[in-house]
Amino acid sequence: MRRVYKYVWISLFTLILMGCDNLKGPEEKGEFRLSSEKFGAISYHLYGYLYEESEFYRFPYQGEKFPDIINEGYLVLADGGGLISLPGFNTPDEMNGFALVGEFETLDGARSFYEGYSNVEDDLQFETVSDTVVLYQVWVQQTSTDKYVKLLVKDILDREGDSGTLYSEVVLEYTYQADGSTSFPD
Repeated sequence: MRRVYKYVWISLFTLILMGCDNLKGPEEKGEFRLSSEKFGAISYHLYGYLYEESEFYRFPYQGEKFPDIINEGYLVLADGGGLISLPGFNTPDEMNGFALVGEFETLDGARSFYEGYSNVEDDLQFETVSDTVVLYQVWVQQTSTDKYVKLLVKDILDREGDSGTLYSEVVLEYTYQADGSTSFPD
């Protein structure tokens, strides 16, 4: 009988520890990889990121929450004549969107600006669909819940899926202002 109690207590302790992580709220800083790879045969979906839950969600997908950001992946002709997929941000809720606040030649220059960018400017014009995203840009996103995120484009990767379809991946560092203010946490 003691052995049963021991396992019950261990199970309860584990559940409490796992539950505490869910109570602390969304992650304010982090990094994620946003892909334009499409999944499905007749109808497709891709994965986008929802900051408030620090999770990826399928879009479009009935019954799931709308992510805050997806990578559309624009197919364009490359200089050599072939096709490539260039990343582009979109907000599935079609509310608010993205504003480009800086473009840099190096990751160090972009990171320095990103780290020093502490307040959302009043005159930013947010678009629901971004222009083509390139390396070392800094973007500000206003989500559909009127919260702000600053994004640093750290890397862009050209990929080819199993069926030969082209897609892009963007590695983003982010800082999320979960309380809706225009000042980013340190």
